[in-house]
Amino acid sequence: MYTWRYRGHTIGIAHCSLFQDRLYNFQNSGKPDPTMDATLIASLRITCAQNATVDRTVNLDQNPLSSKVIDKSFYNQIMLRRGILQIDQQLALDGLTKSKVAAIAASSDFNTKFGQAMVKMGAIQVLTGTQGEIRKSCRAINPQNMIPIINI
Repeated sequence: MYTWRYRGHTIGIAHCSLFQDRLYNFQNSGKPDPTMDATLIASLRITCAQNATVDRTVNLDQNPLSSKVIDKSFYNQIMLRRGILQIDQQLALDGLTKSKVAAIAASSDFNTKFGQAMVKMGAIQVLTGTQGEIRKSCRAINPQNMIPIINI
């Protein structure tokens, strides 16, 4: 069920700085990521110029009709090598998750299964007050000296 729950995280945007290496210098090769669709690379290079002074954003789901909708479009996009973040693209490339991604992309019951996964996640005990924190950046815990952002 990992990939069913994963979809909730991929709705949204990413700053160019989080994936710019995939466009210009993947793994210090001087070339773009070979797992990324060439048309997508060309399009993203317009928005995310190599020496930009502003860190612009792009939708994680590159389907303009559903980038803000919970649907299976994200899975179709990564099957077409159109994942913005490398970790998202790996879902469609990794031997452990590739068949699940393909099944979700081809499924007719995505909304039902996604809803069931959200209900399960809703049962997770949320930390409140000083027990938990709202991360300033989702990819890292906040520094210990940071004042809690909110008390619930």
